Amino acid sequence: MLFVSLPLMTAAQDQPIVGAQDSSPKTVSRMIDAKAGKRLSVPPPSDQLPRDLQGQDLSGSPTPSQDPKGKIVPEYFDWRPRMSLGAVSSLRKDQLTGKAAWDEAQEWSLQRWFDLPDWVSLTLEERVRYESYATPWIANDTRGQYAIPIQSVVWFQARPREDLRFELEFWDARQYGPMEPNKIDTTMVNTLNFEQIFAAKIDRNLAGSGIDSETKAGQMHMDVGSHRLIGIVPFKNTQFQYVGMQNRLRDQAQGWELLTFANVPVNMLPNTTEALVNNRTVWNRPLTDAAFVGSHFDLKVAAQDRFEFYFYYLHEGEAANLSRDLYTPGFRFYREPHKGEFDYELETIGQTGSKRVSESSAPEGVGSVMQHIQAGYNFDWPMDPRFVLQWDYASSHFDSLFPSTVFEYGPDGILTLFARTNLNSPGYRFFLVPHRDLTLFAANRFWWLADPRSTTGWANAQLVDTSGQAGSYIGQTWELDGRWDAHDNISFQLGWQVLMKGNFALYAPNAPTDKSNVNYWFVQTEIRF
Repeated sequence: MLFVSLPLMTAAQDQPIVGAQDSSPKTVSRMIDAKAGKRLSVPPPSDQLPRDLQGQDLSGSPTPSQDPKGKIVPEYFDWRPRMSLGAVSSLRKDQLTGKAAWDEAQEWSLQRWFDLPDWVSLTLEERVRYESYATPWIANDTRGQYAIPIQSVVWFQARPREDLRFELEFWDARQYGPMEPNKIDTTMVNTLNFEQIFAAKIDRNLAGSGIDSETKAGQMHMDVGSHRLIGIVPFKNTQFQYVGMQNRLRDQAQGWELLTFANVPVNMLPNTTEALVNNRTVWNRPLTDAAFVGSHFDLKVAAQDRFEFYFYYLHEGEAANLSRDLYTPGFRFYREPHKGEFDYELETIGQTGSKRVSESSAPEGVGSVMQHIQAGYNFDWPMDPRFVLQWDYASSHFDSLFPSTVFEYGPDGILTLFARTNLNSPGYRFFLVPHRDLTLFAANRFWWLADPRSTTGWANAQLVDTSGQAGSYIGQTWELDGRWDAHDNISFQLGWQVLMKGNFALYAPNAPTDKSNVNYWFVQTEIRF
């Protein structure tokens, strides 16, 4: 079925693969028997879920009010990817763990229309969005912007053997709007390109050790840990891509997983404003004189608690815009939310090396930190209300590599108010699940610069005040979002975010003369076959 909110599982511990991009709240009560093509009249309990959905402590109840205390509400198992609709087929199932995000059983599918064999998968996903804001907020801008991004994705997978598969994913990401936009880049437009082409080999019980291994080679996406450094970006129109190799080692009995990778980031083309506005097609190419390598270790330390430790190195040559040469270690403790219980997340990241602040500046030394602290509670009430407190701190010049931000900072299409650099931001979120087909959330955050005199300034607005006279307070944001999964094949989403400008947004040098609040809204729909 389309978009079930049972996210993908990580190899290490049957926990979610963070970034199972935007699974939906449809649960087993709406599942269709893949062979009979009939809806299940009585939803199975969680221990009778389809085999590839079991082993994760999930509720299998047909309505939120029946989710039992102590179980994980499906919509909250990994709420980050639920911030946006997006292409998900290639993320449906983790072949190493055998765990899936949803049961592939919708009645209308290419799989059924073409009567494809079980060892072949084929899907088409189409997302269309309208987004707009009227008040300028970027340096020297005098007007707002609107856009109509369209994302069309075809995904194909062949599994000639149980331990061998080949995947291909073809994307057409284009955007229509004004001929002189405030902002347009390759996260919005990348037409008629292959985003993934790779082969994967699985080896079970290596040398009798009980350790399973999966090796990938080719061009692929990556989604690791919390999304804050390497993530699938569900709201954006394109994805980060990498050419190289990945290996995952997994010991299910001991509860650990180790990911190692060595690759080259892909340079999405074209990258000039004129070409992007006209949706021109150029084949993407790996960056020259570049490398991205690292490892990520994930360990189950208690029944509900996990620990991650990682180290990444990114090198980009002089041809790259920022010429980043960065060493980034970090760790994370977290607990998945269970109904009627508290949960938490603590992530600390350090960074050293060098990079350019802008394309025209000389490389500067980097010594930065990023800190995320979060505490939440999932109430044992009808509609599964959940409340989350959050705080982020990122020092000046911190670089978040290849991140996703929509799940914490708001829509990141033409708006993208904030990045994880030079900020100090507390906030809170409130979630509701009135129905398995409907999810809602509201969020409120306050935004200060970590260093008001930094040459980074408010990075996404390109506003800098090295004198410090404009202060450090950028303002506060409110965000509302609602999503309706109308059918197995179609979903709708509506969102709004407002920036109430503070002193820095109002009075920093080159700030827009329009001092009113920035009201942004979007509506989008996605269909999948």
